[in-house]
Amino acid sequence: MTDALLVRIDEDVVGRLWLDAYKRFCFQYDNGWLERSQIPLSLSLPLRPAPYLDDESHTFFANLLPEEKIRAVIARNLGVSPNNDYGLLERIGGDCAGAVSLYPDSGELQREPASYRQLSPDELNSVISELPQRPLLAGEKGIRLSLAGAQKKLPIYYVEESFHLGYGTAPSNYIIKPAIENLDGTVENEAFCMTLAQLLGLDVPPSFIHQHQDTRVFVVKRFDRAVINERTRRLHQEDFCQALHIHPQYKYEIEGGPTLAACFELLRRTSINSGKDVLSLLNWVIFNYLIGNSDAHGKNISLLLLSEGPKLAPFYDLLSTRIYSHYGLAEGLAMKIGGENDPGAIQKKHWEQFADEVGIKPRLVLTRIADFATRIHAVSLQLFKESFAPYKCDALYRLLQLIGEQSEKALRRIS
Repeated sequence: MTDALLVRIDEDVVGRLWLDAYKRFCFQYDNGWLERSQIPLSLSLPLRPAPYLDDESHTFFANLLPEEKIRAVIARNLGVSPNNDYGLLERIGGDCAGAVSLYPDSGELQREPASYRQLSPDELNSVISELPQRPLLAGEKGIRLSLAGAQKKLPIYYVEESFHLGYGTAPSNYIIKPAIENLDGTVENEAFCMTLAQLLGLDVPPSFIHQHQDTRVFVVKRFDRAVINERTRRLHQEDFCQALHIHPQYKYEIEGGPTLAACFELLRRTSINSGKDVLSLLNWVIFNYLIGNSDAHGKNISLLLLSEGPKLAPFYDLLSTRIYSHYGLAEGLAMKIGGENDPGAIQKKHWEQFADEVGIKPRLVLTRIADFATRIHAVSLQLFKESFAPYKCDALYRLLQLIGEQSEKALRRIS
């Protein structure tokens, strides 16, 4: 058996994770946590004194790690096998999504005091430029960061218009996302879509574009952080793949990942605000359809697991992927609408089937589509004129055109 890792939610020990003699993940809740808390590490790992053996917990922890090329680069930099989830968690699991952190059960946590180092604009540029070679700055002494997903990003502490790197147990409160390689205008695309979502009534965290010299990045506030008694504290959350016990490599429905029906059912079964959250998720589905976001999968929706109970987290990773179809990006929907994953083929009957599958009255779904489709084009044009003209680029022009076409098509097809 390997040395165990302490699993924490914010500053409290939740349990221990270890590998058994067959290199299988094993997790057991700490007795103290069971006595004083009603919050589970995951909805897929209900509170109980008995350990979760034989990889029952592996899926949850695997979903904390980066994916694809970023994972491979981090593993190479750290001298760890890319397939060694446990080894990666041991090295970079100090500041994961939500409140979860993992540290060797050896007192190392006490030897790593929390601290921040302010970055000058030039230093920040340098850090950003190094991300392709050093994702999440993996390997730098005192930094143990992990964010799931396949896109380059960097957790950062942002206050009073200054950026800081966190060391030891210091939590980040924002995330920096540079432009995606080989795709034009992704920073402007995501910033625009997130702001547009907010104007249309979706719950999204604050975000902005930061530019220094020729470097332009998207910066978004972490919804899984809160300031309590003048301290930044971590809020526990998990994505829908974790809650539904689905491995990250199967996040797309076509590969066995979550369906929209499963996501809506999860909210109805677990959320303390189920009625409100179901309607919010409906808005999310319609908004992604209208902006052409085909990459809206189960890892791009999360639940906040709070003391009062689970509830839907603010939305994130909203950007149009269909404006990159000329780059060969797949256009098929990550989760089907009414059994159809081709967004260009979706008709009124598919929305009605979707309504039946997720337990919402078809008239409500169609009314909500009509409302969004009627407003979104005018709102997007006004947003561009008032706030995004300084960032004008081909990607935004393609996005405005796509939104106009999608909204017109949606109104015509549901009439």
